[in-house]
Amino acid sequence: MIKKALNLSGVTPMSRKQSEQLVNTANQFSSRVEFEHLNRHFNGKSMLGVLCLGVTGSDPVLLKVEGPDEQEACDAICALLDGGVLPPKNYTDAVNLIRYVKERYLYFLQDNLVGVYLHGSLAAQCFVWDHSDIDFLVVARKRLPIEKKIELVELLYSLAPEAPPEGFEMSVVLEKHCRHIPYPTPFELHYSNHHKRDYERDARGFCSRMHGEDPDLVCHIAALHAFGISLYGPSVPRVFDQPKREDVLSSIRLDVEDAAERLHEKPVYYVLNLCRAVAFRRSNLFLSKKEGGEWALKHMDATHQRVIQAALNAYETGLGMSYDEGLAESFCYDALSELNET
Repeated sequence: MIKKALNLSGVTPMSRKQSEQLVNTANQFSSRVEFEHLNRHFNGKSMLGVLCLGVTGSDPVLLKVEGPDEQEACDAICALLDGGVLPPKNYTDAVNLIRYVKERYLYFLQDNLVGVYLHGSLAAQCFVWDHSDIDFLVVARKRLPIEKKIELVELLYSLAPEAPPEGFEMSVVLEKHCRHIPYPTPFELHYSNHHKRDYERDARGFCSRMHGEDPDLVCHIAALHAFGISLYGPSVPRVFDQPKREDVLSSIRLDVEDAAERLHEKPVYYVLNLCRAVAFRRSNLFLSKKEGGEWALKHMDATHQRVIQAALNAYETGLGMSYDEGLAESFCYDALSELNET
């Protein structure tokens, strides 16, 4: 067992978000983590335990860590506390991060770079640090050498500690494919958190293999036309044609086709994506998830309002979605039925 006396005067009182940071750090290790304060013992892996510490000023606190990775756990917790348990990050932090990425990409690609374009929740100004990613497209004039691909991905990989938990979603497309947009759309490179392990195992192999066609890209381009931001390069209409409506609908259907089966895994994602899908089908509106939910409250059947409102509440607060399974299934059935009408 490792015991370490702590002085928490620089980090107390802790907010709920800061307490979550501490608990999440402790839970990365298998060792038991405990805090002792005023002869009382508190579980360091429990939000309730940390919130009940009740430390004020320079009250002495004893950290106790016991288990197979006790040294690593102790070091990580102490490093977090020594850093002041950083305040929760927000929209501004994400904007600053993507601006830095843009500058580095300009340095990497130089004359081959046409532009860098932000889409998704950050562009739509409904970004939530805890469960949004940073979505952007890179347009290049010509194909990228493998070394350049590695530089682009390595930057995003190295920035993971500074990025939101969901990370980045980046695609590189060639300028020639931004006009008369093919469907599915060819891409030169793609990277997101889902590919992190593949990249770690074999960076060169991953970057060599990661090209092809992606049906999602027409939706990303539609988002650019609706609310996207040019971080570098010409404006969106000067680079991208509008994708065909039938291609966007096909892409949307592919994205939500398994909503009924996977609703329990990602209820907020599927409910709000179904809302924005129905909005596009009915009114040709390409909306963010938040905007889609707000539109659906006004325009979809009133029997679905509880489910939609629950998804919006969870999206905006970052908390879990509480919902009635029967109502959610009914909502999915109606939305999918409408989307699949010919």
